[in-house]
Amino acid sequence: MRSERLKWEARYRAGDRPHDGPPSSLLARWLPRLPRGRALDVATGFGRNALFLARAGYRVDAIDIAPTCLGEAARRARRRGLRVRWIEADLDHYRLPRGRYDVVVNAFFLKRGLFPALRAAVRPGGVVVFETHLASAAAPSRVRTPAHRLRPGELARRFRGWEILEYAEGVFTEAGQCVALGRIVARRPRGDARREARRRPPRRAGGSASR
Repeated sequence: MRSERLKWEARYRAGDRPHDGPPSSLLARWLPRLPRGRALDVATGFGRNALFLARAGYRVDAIDIAPTCLGEAARRARRRGLRVRWIEADLDHYRLPRGRYDVVVNAFFLKRGLFPALRAAVRPGGVVVFETHLASAAAPSRVRTPAHRLRPGELARRFRGWEILEYAEGVFTEAGQCVALGRIVARRPRGDARREARRRPPRRAGGSASR
């Protein structure tokens, strides 16, 4: 949506840098236990989580709607000798590939209609790391729009049927501020591989696949 891109471009150009800085503490804590391979960082902003994953050896795709922040993220990656595939896209329209990623990170971004695509983008046995603002009277929130805050228990419902490795709701300290957050680390069941295979069209005899 053009208006959404313009809104974020105006904020970034005015010097607003929400969630810029060190990687998510949730992601950093779970990194040693996450599967290796390919990772996706949704709404990457200035790339803090994408660069952290690239430095850890992941092949990273990072998506954001705003070219200003992606340009800065790419400059940071070059200075550090890191490779990230930066994707400028509106997640209202961009189609996430199915079953591609071993790790999907969604930090401080909430688009409820995206949950099915996020789940489908994770490979069977892969993990999603998700955290964002929670509707709570326990701590003030910079997010004024109720639709942009999780409802209590919502993440557990969104990932019903997955293996919940960690789930928490409450007040946490992030970047020196106390914020109410919902957090989940969840693994897609390996049995989903059989269901995915049934969805794929059959391969023609004698054919070959290439990437």
